[in-house]
Amino acid sequence: MAEPYVPAPGERPIPSAGNFFKAAFLVAAMLASFFAVQSGAEAIEAVAPDSRLAAASKWLLVAAAGVWSCMLLTGMGILAHDAVHRVLFRTPFWNELGGGLLSALAMLPFYANRQFHLTHHSHAHQPGLDPENEMHDHSFLYAATVGSVLALYVQYRTLFRNFARLGDPRYAARAVKDVLLLFAAAQFYFVLVPALGVSPTLTVAPMLLALLPVFAWRALSDHYGVPATERAANRQDVLEADPDAWERDAGKRRREVTGWVVLTSPWLEWLWSHVNYHEVHHKFPWLSHVDLKAAFEATRRHEPYLVVGGYWRSLFNIARSRYYETQERTRPFLSTR
Repeated sequence: MAEPYVPAPGERPIPSAGNFFKAAFLVAAMLASFFAVQSGAEAIEAVAPDSRLAAASKWLLVAAAGVWSCMLLTGMGILAHDAVHRVLFRTPFWNELGGGLLSALAMLPFYANRQFHLTHHSHAHQPGLDPENEMHDHSFLYAATVGSVLALYVQYRTLFRNFARLGDPRYAARAVKDVLLLFAAAQFYFVLVPALGVSPTLTVAPMLLALLPVFAWRALSDHYGVPATERAANRQDVLEADPDAWERDAGKRRREVTGWVVLTSPWLEWLWSHVNYHEVHHKFPWLSHVDLKAAFEATRRHEPYLVVGGYWRSLFNIARSRYYETQERTRPFLSTR
């Protein structure tokens, strides 16, 4: 069988214009959701200010809109993930600034997340070495609840550890930039939004409360229920990655399976920037999100993938699994069996 074609690092142009449009759309859609909730809540209160049914209707609206806004917020965080890999914008300055702001809006410290995420790539699904073990190497119920809290905790722990290394310019700059970006996000939510006449209690707070369950619903389908990969001798934390680093480990990554491919609807693929092709991203981490689906179609008969149809079906499957599953248990999902 002929070797399938996948673009090499730097070969494909970065879709800067499309990514800018998507980022602007996600922010605008979130603000539109905020305005809709504010208007709807005011309309309900005006019609029946003292009615229990009206109060229930208002808070049902607030909760539903909070989940939708959180799905948009999740889309921002996933799009910022392309900036972590330096494929959001062509210009390094705008890649860092745009990705940093999107990440901060999604409550993630961008540079701390880059350290965490690139280290995860270097030790993907290796017991005791993959930094994601801490949040998901538990029972499904624990990972789906407490795991989401741990996911945020480890990001901010990395940020605080960077502050403890202020004598080292590599860490000091990261820590300072993360704080400034998170401060900008706080100004957006708690200064700009109220200035626009929108209550954060009805909009921002429900969205942030929905963040943990929405994160769990999506993120558990990245690596949970996959057999462990070959363990390295020790863990090396990774601050940055370049095309040469990706090329050095390419053969090993393409032989291994560390995560899932979740075949979902086109609108959700677009909203969440093709993160459902998660194993494709791990095999080819230099690709922009727009190229992941094509890479999967080109390599699915040649490279090993674990494939499942839809997020709900994925959750049903992994709810009966352990974080590190057996080869036998996952064989029915293997693309090259």
